[in-house]
Amino acid sequence: MPPMKPYTVVRLLLKCALAMATLAITIRLLHEFDDLLNEPIEEFSLEKYPYVPPDPNWDSRSPCPALNALANHGFLPHDGRGATQREYIRALRQGYNLSLPLATFLTVSGHVLLSQYSLLSLADLSRHNCIEHDASLGHWDTLVTQEYAPDKPSTWLLDRVLAHSSDGETMTLRDLAEARLEREADYAHPLDAVHEEIARGEMSMVLGIFGGKDGCVPVDWLREWWEHERFPQGFKPNRQQTLFDTVRGSWNIKQAMKSMGKKLEHEGREVDGNGGSD
Repeated sequence: MPPMKPYTVVRLLLKCALAMATLAITIRLLHEFDDLLNEPIEEFSLEKYPYVPPDPNWDSRSPCPALNALANHGFLPHDGRGATQREYIRALRQGYNLSLPLATFLTVSGHVLLSQYSLLSLADLSRHNCIEHDASLGHWDTLVTQEYAPDKPSTWLLDRVLAHSSDGETMTLRDLAEARLEREADYAHPLDAVHEEIARGEMSMVLGIFGGKDGCVPVDWLREWWEHERFPQGFKPNRQQTLFDTVRGSWNIKQAMKSMGKKLEHEGREVDGNGGSD
């Protein structure tokens, strides 16, 4: 058997370390599972948890409007610094009514992708190509000279997303899938499989949390939450978002994107066949 190359050994060791770290976090949370399961989750209330804008000179924020909104309303520590896994799980359940398995999965996978297994500040999530990724619908890509992505939303990009609303008032699954397809078309190379799934999962949760029974998200709500990172007046997370809901929604977005992509490809071939041009 030929000896393994040095980089192969390093990759193997890193994978082992990652697996052990994931196992350690999971075991610790399993020991606390009864406490987490029976922990009373305070009722969502914008009167008790009003919006307080972040201090730009001190408070830590991420490229994720969902977590920034939780900090701006005090469901997470307002400074966004050094939160525990338990604090993230509790805030996701209270602010968005995520099921315990989904809140735990997001928290653990976030720590694993960042290779950071203790306290986590929101700014840590800006580290490029860990959880944060190119082709975001809400913020610009990380510059090649920088390690961390912008944590401020882009009004221009958000306007581009909301322009896909088919009725000007709500965003449907198809509208968001169309926005994702357009954004990813700007790139010569597709996102890798992990970040494709993250990107679709983000939109799946937006639809599930804010979309209500009909799955239509009010444009005004989306702008308020995404651009200003605050919960819109009138919103209350009455419907629980589960891990299964999120996976199913991501798959539906993927299928919609695939269908639209094939249609665009077919229309392009027809134009070329008729001697037209793009």
